[in-house]
Order: sequence, then structure tokens, then C-alpha cells
Amino acid sequence: MGKLRPAIVISDKDDNEVLSTIIVIPLSTIVEADALPYRFLISSRDKLEKDSDACIYELRALSKTRVKEKLSVLNKKELEIIQSSLCQIIK
Repeated sequence: MGKLRPAIVISDKDDNEVLSTIIVIPLSTIVEADALPYRFLISSRDKLEKDSDACIYELRALSKTRVKEKLSVLNKKELEIIQSSLCQIIK
């Protein structure tokens, strides 16, 4: 708690402009193989220096003041997998 960590912003852009919080899925450099729907591998790219697991089961709301910089962007297929996994978890 309290430390900076990379995360995937999954809340809608319009909501992000109005609300003081955003909804995120935190990333972890502790990678677990075949952990869907709970975790999904995001390969290192751009400013994301290490392969990381999206910890889908750790969905949370954060104050926008904690957001520092954009490290990268997910492709459409990655986003679809994460959204589908989230729907499986939140039945």
C-alpha cells in the first residue's frame, strides 16, 4: 500500500474526465503461468520495463492524483482478454 506500481486503467475515458477516481487493474512482475482468468501476462514494451501479470482479481479504484505517466497501451486483443476475464470473475 502507498507505493507506486504500474496499472491498467479500465474505466471509461468519459467517466475519468468527470470522476475524481479511476478504476485500475494493478500489474505485478511476479508472473504466473496459465493463471487466467485471475492473471494475464503483459509483455514488456515502451516504458513498461519488465514482463508483468495484470492482476485482474485485484480490481480497485484509485484517486487520479496517484496517476503519474502512461507507460504503454494494450492492443485490442489484450483488452478483450482482460475484459472477458473480469466478467468471468464478477459473475
